[in-house]
Amino acid sequence: MLTSLTRTAVPRSGQVRLLGAASVLAAALLATAAHAASSAEWLSSTDGPSPIVTSKSGVGSAQASATAKVTSDSIKTLCADQARGNPAEAKSAMDACSKQWQSELGKTYTVHADCTVGQLQPLDGKSYVLDGLWDNTDVGAGRTRWRGPDGVVGRDGASGGLALSQQWEVMCPGRVSAAVLSKARNLSPSGGSAGAPAATASICNGDPSCTEVNGFAMSVVEFRASLQGGWKVLTTTLRFRNKLNRPLVLGYVVGSGGATDDRGNRYVVKDGEVRGIGLISGRADDKFVIAPGQTGDARFTLFWGGQGLFGNTFDLDLTVREIAQVGNGQTTLGPEYPLQIVGLVDGARSAGPGVAQASGTAPAAGSAPATGPGPASSDSPPAPGGAPPAQTASTPFGIPASGAPSCAPGTGCFDAGSFTVTMTQTAAAASGKNQVARIGLRVKNKTNQPLVLAYKAGSNSAGDEAGNRYAWGRPGTPDASAQGIGTIDGARIDPRFQLAPGATRDLQMVLTRFDATTPAGKSFTLNTVLVEVRGPQWQKVREYAVRVGSPGAPAAPVAGQTPGQIPGQIPANDQVQKASDLLKGLLGGK
Repeated sequence: MLTSLTRTAVPRSGQVRLLGAASVLAAALLATAAHAASSAEWLSSTDGPSPIVTSKSGVGSAQASATAKVTSDSIKTLCADQARGNPAEAKSAMDACSKQWQSELGKTYTVHADCTVGQLQPLDGKSYVLDGLWDNTDVGAGRTRWRGPDGVVGRDGASGGLALSQQWEVMCPGRVSAAVLSKARNLSPSGGSAGAPAATASICNGDPSCTEVNGFAMSVVEFRASLQGGWKVLTTTLRFRNKLNRPLVLGYVVGSGGATDDRGNRYVVKDGEVRGIGLISGRADDKFVIAPGQTGDARFTLFWGGQGLFGNTFDLDLTVREIAQVGNGQTTLGPEYPLQIVGLVDGARSAGPGVAQASGTAPAAGSAPATGPGPASSDSPPAPGGAPPAQTASTPFGIPASGAPSCAPGTGCFDAGSFTVTMTQTAAAASGKNQVARIGLRVKNKTNQPLVLAYKAGSNSAGDEAGNRYAWGRPGTPDASAQGIGTIDGARIDPRFQLAPGATRDLQMVLTRFDATTPAGKSFTLNTVLVEVRGPQWQKVREYAVRVGSPGAPAAPVAGQTPGQIPGQIPANDQVQKASDLLKGLLGGK
């Protein structure tokens, strides 16, 4: 059994406090060369100087341990890195840093690991279990990934996941075997902080199209597989439900999403086609805010351009990351959550009729997201007295936590939480070689604050019951498909579509089926993105991936892109027809 060890954090002050945990970790990691030069081994710390290893025992065994001591070199290495920059200020910064950490000098710490099952007790005294290896989308590729009481520990400087990897490598050097990874799956971390999310009853309730972590659950609203020209395309809408008592901000980690079919083909998320959720790349887009107990939807499109046979069953994986708002418009990144749902087939979705109608809610327009971490209890799931009402359907997210959904099944309505979108009328007519579909929508503001929405350029697509696809236009041309509502195109924001509390307003989407050779259908399903904006300088607050169909109509066979198109390419019409014939043949003419 691992012996509990708690390292006391030293309060920070002055200039050093401004550098933050990220700088502390960077100092520890950048100290590699200095330690190597002195042939010393150390333990990476995110909470102060990295102590120098003085002894080790049981390396590679079930009882591995390492003892390390904070030396003057430990403090000098940390402070030298923090003082880099203006030479005129370097000496004073070094002196202040050295004085701050002087009380740590001579302190000794012991860390433990069970190298046979993937368990680690590092400098912070908590217990972590091995969660796999990091991929190559960011730093630390191939190094160990750890799961603690609060979930997977991110590999960024603030989270300190790679510091855990380094401490493990000191005691358990070499490649991690598949047997160790397998054993680690049966372990649970312990020793979480008082503010950690408490264990909760499962929201997914065994639904195979749903997965969850302590803070939220993710469910499949819809999953479609199709052929578009020479491309095999997967389109999925995912619903995230916040299990905490505070607002939750999530972002999609660019480059992390993909799917693998049962023939081993790999489909890749087109990051530019992600809708509803912000991206985390060079900076974090914090628009995807989910209020306590509420839900939010995001849509992903994946492509595979191989020439071989494609499969019929898919395993979907992607990574999202929590974004913490720290005030003054600044954000910092929190834990990463690698998510996976296996065994998806065309048409898959979470069970229950309510999932397609109920959707996510954000804080009411005019209210601001939380600007800092809440109290310890704010990370806990809602207490029984404030819990969401019991669900009447077998879906994890069939009914919003705030009460019954505003959209009844089969009414051609989409509930986005702050507003609803209802399809009021549809019409299709020939225009030369093309067919034009006009779709009328009515938007209702459900909040007690004014609401301003705009259409996101390039996001309109629709399908009819015959499988015909309709697009906003052609790539390289202006998007004029939205009428009665302003458009967001890059940095240009048109805020004309404004709704008073409880008010309704109509708009129309006009989509085109180019070079049509078969009759248009009679019922339609529209996919679009509406963006909430807020003045007086008109900034984007949040995107909503909206999917709404004709009242009582069957779902369109395919949800996704322009017919036969990926961004920047329009395959010839005969290629689309050949691809369609090929798909029918593979599916036995169905």
